[in-house]
Amino acid sequence: MVKSLLILLLLLIPLSASGQNYDFSIPEFKCVVEVNRDRSLDISYDIFFECTPGYSSIDIVDIGFPSSDFSLSDVEAGVDSHTLSRIYYSTYIDNGVEVHLDGNAIHSGEQGHFRFTGVNRDMVFLDTEEDDYASMEFSPTWFDGGILSGSSDFTLIVVFPPGADPDLVRHHARPFTSSTVDKDGRVVYTWEETRRVDSKYIVGISFPVALVDGPLLERPGEPFLSEGALVALAGFAFFFLFFGFMILIIVKAVIKAKRRREEYLPPKLGLEGSGIRRGLTAPLAALLLEEKLDRIFVLIVFGLLKKGSLQFDEDQLEKTGLTDGLRSYEKELLALFPDGPSGKPVPEEEIRKIFLGMIEVLEKKMEGFSLKETQAYYRSVIESAWKMVSADRSAEKAGEILGERFQWLLADGKYDSRARKLPSDTDILLPMYMYGFFPGTSRMIHGSSSTGGMNLSQACTQVAGALERTAGNAVSNITRLSSSVTAKTNPVPVSTSRGSSGGGCACACACAGCACACAGGGR
Repeated sequence: MVKSLLILLLLLIPLSASGQNYDFSIPEFKCVVEVNRDRSLDISYDIFFECTPGYSSIDIVDIGFPSSDFSLSDVEAGVDSHTLSRIYYSTYIDNGVEVHLDGNAIHSGEQGHFRFTGVNRDMVFLDTEEDDYASMEFSPTWFDGGILSGSSDFTLIVVFPPGADPDLVRHHARPFTSSTVDKDGRVVYTWEETRRVDSKYIVGISFPVALVDGPLLERPGEPFLSEGALVALAGFAFFFLFFGFMILIIVKAVIKAKRRREEYLPPKLGLEGSGIRRGLTAPLAALLLEEKLDRIFVLIVFGLLKKGSLQFDEDQLEKTGLTDGLRSYEKELLALFPDGPSGKPVPEEEIRKIFLGMIEVLEKKMEGFSLKETQAYYRSVIESAWKMVSADRSAEKAGEILGERFQWLLADGKYDSRARKLPSDTDILLPMYMYGFFPGTSRMIHGSSSTGGMNLSQACTQVAGALERTAGNAVSNITRLSSSVTAKTNPVPVSTSRGSSGGGCACACACAGCACACAGGGR
């Protein structure tokens, strides 16, 4: 879905302050997150602390925020019936506050109900999978496992923006435990389980973009290595350069010789970054995965058909005049088509320029991000799309999911073989825009299944076939463009003596529109 998109945080929390010896348990942990129309999050915690007998009192509690875009003036906290006033920016976590309990400290063997509320702004971003959806992901604050005992009755509640339709909202990878509509008519997702609150617990939601004020942005990349981590990394790099340089050169040469073929991405793209670049469209993601350029061309054409900017006219593509919501590369390709049906192919050189431009855009988007991690992420997005499409549903629901995820299926280089393995025992109802690919037919297109309709496997095969035939008619020989693009973006080197080293990462939040809170703990 979702996201993804991007806040990256380190969990660098000392075990205890000087002269203190902490140990506590949290019998109950509850966090409520409300997504507001202005893209801010109202975050509240109800945490029951129990100080272990024989250990230091809990006199300070650290609570993490998703990002640095919060204000102390919005923070309120208390213990039991007492209001706490000494609240400062935390000296122990990157984005968070430290709440001083002072005379209301929770002493050895005692319990205390800690309450906390705060606001984090600008935490809703563009969804990574759907252009007309927004996305938010969140992990509640967590505590140092070295001073935390036992498990908690854990509850996380996420409240959608006002006006959300239960049928038009969705969760990301982690499924919710229950969903309701509250007294104010707002959709609510709840996650409940017994767990130790000593690590991230990321949940995500997506909803129509119209529910929040825009314009929405893609999650910006942020550095997440602290000065201490950089020093450690520099020490590792020093060791690596002196003792592993020759081995690295040999290994890279062997791998490069085996994998060269049609690699058109610039060799430096993403090698010096870390973390995942979220928010890429399906064509850009396929480009990042170095899928064949003819498949990427089909993806762009599919996007123009889905948005209504192109339509079929007997295996020819014809403009409709609609240009709303198009990406730059979609506009460039659309401009190459004649205003009426002509049958003349689009010039290959112009298509080549579009691909080169997309690669330049991709280079900029990948600055500071890891190519390997990002490629792995989009492979997981594609894998998730196959699982969602193949799940057992009604004919109408199966067709709806197919329409939503089809662009990610197409981005898979193994599309043809995987499409043939999809369920073939149930007919599906194609979405409106997709059955338009077959002029003159009804929405339930006839195939060869036992019931006379089109099953999921047939639908994927026939829709892709229609796209590929029409795209093939639009360009005379797109497959030979790969070598000319590669010659420009990733030419075969004559000689080289340069080595390189990469960076590592710690505690990174993952997703589109990511809003992960950092950890905190009593000291």
